[in-house]
Amino acid sequence: MSATLQSARLFLRQMQPEDAETIYAYRRLPDVARFQGWEPANVQEIADYARQLQSHPDSLTTLWQQWVFIARQTNEVLGDLAFKLDDNKQQAELGVALAPKHQGQGFATEALKEVIGHLFEQYRLHRIHVSIDPLNHKSIALFERLGFRREGLLKQSLWFKQQWCDDLLMAVLAQEWQA
Repeated sequence: MSATLQSARLFLRQMQPEDAETIYAYRRLPDVARFQGWEPANVQEIADYARQLQSHPDSLTTLWQQWVFIARQTNEVLGDLAFKLDDNKQQAELGVALAPKHQGQGFATEALKEVIGHLFEQYRLHRIHVSIDPLNHKSIALFERLGFRREGLLKQSLWFKQQWCDDLLMAVLAQEWQA
């Protein structure tokens, strides 16, 4: 997916190899990494993944599509988000990571609104969902602000970071989405 999106304060595009250093700088922080499924080992891993995405433009159902959101005023990468469509291209799973110094300013909400709207419009998806650790209160609040509803709590259903974790499922249907 080679689209680019923009909002009032942000420019959104697919992750590029040159974004790797910035992404690694915040993704390796304990407060960010704590709830992230993707913990890149180093800058090179991120750059390699960006190149893989570039070389497989039709990988919507096989690879997580990793995008960055960039401040329009400063051209600084603030965070990243990822989505992956299911095999039938009817649903998508979504995730987000934001550098701590940019949290609490509405950037993740703004970026996700653009991407969610784009996914529903471009791919005519039926549903978009997220999988969240119930201890990640900031992420839960973020997706509630976006109109996602809690669908269920799976007790100790994920072996994650050397322990069994609960998994909170939240989703929004296309017919429920209001940008």
